Amino acid sequence: MNSETVIIQIIIALVQQTGLNIIVALLLSRLGMFTRIIRNRNHELKDVLFPILVLGILGTLGTYTGIPIQGALANARMVPVFVGGLLGGPVVGIFAGLIAGIHRWGIDVGGFTAVSCMVSTIAEGALAGFLSPYFYRSSRKPLFALWTAAIAEVMQMILILITARPFPDAVNLVKVISMPMIIANAIGCSLIILVFENLFSEGERMAARQSHQVLKIADQTLALFRRGLNPETATAAAEIIRKEMSLIAVSFTDRDRILVHSGAGDDHHNSSQSMLTRITKEAMRSGLLMTAGTADEIGCFHPECALKSAVIAPLLRDDECIGTLKLYKGQENAINQADIETARGLATLISSQLELSRLEEQKKLLRQAQMLALQAQINPHFLFNAINTIVSLIRTDPEKGRELLVHLGTFYRNNLQAGDTSVSLETEIKHIKAYLEIEKARFGDRLNVVYDIQPGLKLDLPPLLLQPLVENAVIHGIQPFPDGGTVTIRAMDAEGGTFLMVHDNGQGFKCDEFCDDPEDAKCKSIGIDNIRQRLLNLYGPSSTLHLICKQGEGTTASIFIPSGVSS
Repeated sequence: MNSETVIIQIIIALVQQTGLNIIVALLLSRLGMFTRIIRNRNHELKDVLFPILVLGILGTLGTYTGIPIQGALANARMVPVFVGGLLGGPVVGIFAGLIAGIHRWGIDVGGFTAVSCMVSTIAEGALAGFLSPYFYRSSRKPLFALWTAAIAEVMQMILILITARPFPDAVNLVKVISMPMIIANAIGCSLIILVFENLFSEGERMAARQSHQVLKIADQTLALFRRGLNPETATAAAEIIRKEMSLIAVSFTDRDRILVHSGAGDDHHNSSQSMLTRITKEAMRSGLLMTAGTADEIGCFHPECALKSAVIAPLLRDDECIGTLKLYKGQENAINQADIETARGLATLISSQLELSRLEEQKKLLRQAQMLALQAQINPHFLFNAINTIVSLIRTDPEKGRELLVHLGTFYRNNLQAGDTSVSLETEIKHIKAYLEIEKARFGDRLNVVYDIQPGLKLDLPPLLLQPLVENAVIHGIQPFPDGGTVTIRAMDAEGGTFLMVHDNGQGFKCDEFCDDPEDAKCKSIGIDNIRQRLLNLYGPSSTLHLICKQGEGTTASIFIPSGVSS
């Protein structure tokens, strides 16, 4: 038999093996577990045993389907091993190569090319694993697989020449099998990569379509659920979802009953039906998405019901199920993965919006409570800021953290001892010093403090009247500056009363950002409003709080307390 005939036979055999490998690749591409593991190249050995075994066995089958040539085998053993290395990384490539390579050696111990074929199979798997990161960065993956597989087969031929003996026989063998194996196996690797690439691209396109659909529905429905989950909002949302997804029906439930059923079956699936189906109850109990493939699984026994399959997604708020979203189709077992992921995405977005609606309601109630207790508003405000500072410091300097806790305890002990309505100026300054000790621990040398207190000045004032001004100076004036700055606290007699001032040389800002409306989200601090209202309540309209704001130069807050008026 002449060499041309042998080469043709080799090519035909390798093409057949390549066809078999492509069929197996198509089947494997439909196994979600296989593709997920293959695509994650950072798995440990125990995590990739399944693809290693599959690819290793495919490699051994390549040995059995090879054509005997001059005491060796022309085969496509390297194709599944090399593809596995490119897709799964070094662990998959090397161990799949070990399985196929050791098997090749084991069935022909002492054979002409037994060692050569074993070593080359393992080396090709390792080479593919090394090339895997570059493969995933390549914009033309099938072409990358083509030329790298060709290089790997050239490497195999070189190993045969190096290790197979006698050398003249090795040379003759390589002359016959090199070109068919290099070309056929390289094309085989490229075609299998093309199969997987199409699968991955299809998955990405499907995910993009799902995301677009969910976002489109969300854009139309999420504003509805800011008013909560009720028959009115559920009805409007169900109509939108049914139209956008071309579903036969959509329904919403709360914990006990159907809120709305839009579409087929609305004559017997309606809000008058107080009992929920078994599968709906199970979804609510477990908090997991459920699917039903038949009318019996749905739990509807109406003889003319058109609902044949469904996906039921729980709606959660604070990890508690408050209802469900149910999507229906008119054919049995018609719920696919896209429907499941869309239902899951919609349920997550709706649940988030329901949570926001609850938080907004709580926020309104909180604002009402704040307006009912103005003085109580600042004490917790300071406490939470102080605790946050101490907590962060305890992690790095426990001794300093304990010292600051003493300052905090001193602050509140002095505050309680001073009474509920007023404290002395001396006590207020002690409060401020305790606060600034905590803040200086956070800012270090960036925060300097100057006390300019008139000696012998006697004054009673509401507790925590100056502290919010000092806090604003630190947080809004000094903190934004990388180099820090200085806070000056001044108290002195003035005509008709007492003048108090807190000044910082920080960045400054617009004074209208310190506004009086706690409902306005743009306000820098509702502590300013608190001070104004307390001054007005305690000292009357002759008391004042003025702000002088100069951007880039700092902010001055000054208080005038008239004499002869008791706090």
